[in-house]
Amino acid sequence: MSEQVQRKGAPGDPITGSAVALVPVGDARLLTGTLLRWETPAPGSPVGTPVTLTVDISPTNARGGAFPVWATVLAAGGDSLVVSAEATPTETSTVVSLTGSVAVREPRRRNVRAAAHVDVDLTVKGIAGRIAGRTLDLSAGGCRVALDTGEQELPAMREGESTDIVIHLDRANRPQMSGHVHAVRPGGQIVIRFDSVPQPVAEQIERYVYATLP
Repeated sequence: MSEQVQRKGAPGDPITGSAVALVPVGDARLLTGTLLRWETPAPGSPVGTPVTLTVDISPTNARGGAFPVWATVLAAGGDSLVVSAEATPTETSTVVSLTGSVAVREPRRRNVRAAAHVDVDLTVKGIAGRIAGRTLDLSAGGCRVALDTGEQELPAMREGESTDIVIHLDRANRPQMSGHVHAVRPGGQIVIRFDSVPQPVAEQIERYVYATLP
């Protein structure tokens, strides 16, 4: 490790040594690193709090000047924090310094979820044919879907039923995943949890989610 890790922080703050995911704005890369330092004037890091953090992204080398990023890190207690920041390379080529603010705090989730409205096709065990729908929110771990059956009666679904889902992120990216019905909501809404998400697909979904954040 290039810099000494400091293990300090108030409850609700990220713990140094935690994994950090960095998504450079307008870049195809998804970088991963280790949190070396987290500083904020507001203990607990609520939304809107200015923060400064240092991240070791080795073996990747930071190149060029400052660049905007979304950074995601797990806080003590299980919350996920998303930071909108500007990353600046340091004297150590594999370490970057980030200055920004907490944009989102997701309670006890390892996947950041955001409002995202994309078309989906569902295949549910025990129900013939595909069911069309549209996501109301989306993360790399699951989604909430409003079913669209036109004038037909909504199919009866139960929690735990297996499902396959195709997500229409754009014309070129339509990942397909297996999952299960986690919850059935009034008004033709269901919550789906993905059972297994290949890393390239998770990165596609995360990039789409980050693009919808304020």
